[in-house]
Amino acid sequence: MNTTLLIHTSQVLAFDDFLSYMEIPNLTLDFISELPDSVHWYFHREGTSTTLFALNYNLHDTYEISIDHLAAYDDLKFFPYLADSLNRFLNGRMDVEAIYEEFNEEWIQETIAEEIACLKGTLSILPQYFLAQPIDDLSYVSLDVLADFGVNLHSSTPRIYGYIQYLMRNHLLPSLTDWDEMDTSGQEEEVEVDIPQHEAIGRVKSWQLDGSETYETYSKEDVDHLLSLAEAYRQGKALHGVVLNDIGTLHQEGIGIPIDGEAAIYWFTEAYKAGDSLYAPTNLGDLYRKGCGTVRPNLPMAFKAYSQSIDPYAHYRIGQAYEEGWIGGPQAALAMQWYRKAAEEGHHLAIKRLQVNL
Repeated sequence: MNTTLLIHTSQVLAFDDFLSYMEIPNLTLDFISELPDSVHWYFHREGTSTTLFALNYNLHDTYEISIDHLAAYDDLKFFPYLADSLNRFLNGRMDVEAIYEEFNEEWIQETIAEEIACLKGTLSILPQYFLAQPIDDLSYVSLDVLADFGVNLHSSTPRIYGYIQYLMRNHLLPSLTDWDEMDTSGQEEEVEVDIPQHEAIGRVKSWQLDGSETYETYSKEDVDHLLSLAEAYRQGKALHGVVLNDIGTLHQEGIGIPIDGEAAIYWFTEAYKAGDSLYAPTNLGDLYRKGCGTVRPNLPMAFKAYSQSIDPYAHYRIGQAYEEGWIGGPQAALAMQWYRKAAEEGHHLAIKRLQVNL
């Protein structure tokens, strides 16, 4: 599904001039479709977008700007600014307060929740759920592709949305080459569907760059699914590092199974070897820093793990390691270097630490 805003104007849009007006280097025009009675522009933000923005002009003084409800979170936040900028460019004004009041954080959360509910309902009866405005043509979500990432219809909304974003960002979603390939069986009649509900049996707290708290929750279906993937991995099935990291998290936090530090170390290490240089080494660093089950705290091993991560939080911990002397005597200069790096990446703890040192 899409959200669409209408802009009424007699002005004709020169899209290249609008891109210059926006002064956003990564805003990229993908293609233009010109029909006898309309013009359609499709564009995205390089490095940020996982779906396209669409701008349609019907040659009768009306522009329609729309965003896919499965768009990246940062694009959903960007949408009112984009619409406001377009209207200012065309008309020189817009009711700024009204648009930002309507398209706020609550709207983002409701939009994602409604889309995931729609996806759950659709995949309960159909094999494919198509993106409205994909970057990759005719991309769709299926239960099979979600299953390989430990996700199912009983997973939480954030977990399903987050993995769909991962799949889109890494161009891992399947796609059709032609609309004729779409399986439309079951679409002839309206049916009532019971949306599978998420019932959490455990959760993991994490912090965003700005210090806000978020939680990843797991259902029994999630745990059973991930454990079955773990067994398949031992039998030779290839899995993405982020999935192996999730398996490690179950063992580290004791979600649905007993806490097992040694098992968590194994899975985080396998996740890092499989390409997860963000979550797995950071989690491994936290495990060694705090201890887990029978595994005692080991600050040198924590430092080694954090040093393998690209996570700004891990960079902050490296600064802490140098400041406190985890691997020898304290080294203030190196500590400040890593604190500055983490602060430049936006991590709130590093920013606060530098403020203390000013």
